[in-house]
Amino acid sequence: MTRFVRLGALLTALVVTVLLAGCSSGGDDRRAGLPADFPAEQVPLVDGQIIASAGSGDQWTLTVQAPANAGNPLDGAVRKLTDDGYQENGRDTAGGQTVVRLSSTKDQRTYWVTVGVSPVAAGGPTSLFYQVSTG
Repeated sequence: MTRFVRLGALLTALVVTVLLAGCSSGGDDRRAGLPADFPAEQVPLVDGQIIASAGSGDQWTLTVQAPANAGNPLDGAVRKLTDDGYQENGRDTAGGQTVVRLSSTKDQRTYWVTVGVSPVAAGGPTSLFYQVSTG
């Protein structure tokens, strides 16, 4: 019977270790939730949790929940991109929704990023929507 108790304790410890490893706050979590081929090094995203993502090859869409205490999420997202060398190509606002178009050439490829925010988004006013393409 003690053999089963030890085995049970070992399995419990293993499960707890795996679960806690997934919850760590350290390390590089920027790729968690991104499509495998998303160009994370070339397209910096605002800090936050990825709610949804899709795409592959040369087009991706993402929804990122920015922290509520981070100020204006759209300004933060645009600043992160422009600090990385992106140029703002246009900005549109209608009905409280704002979209900003940016582009940059990195590693001999041009990246086009459209990032937007809507105060009535299901995820709340800090949800950012990214459309990324490259060519």
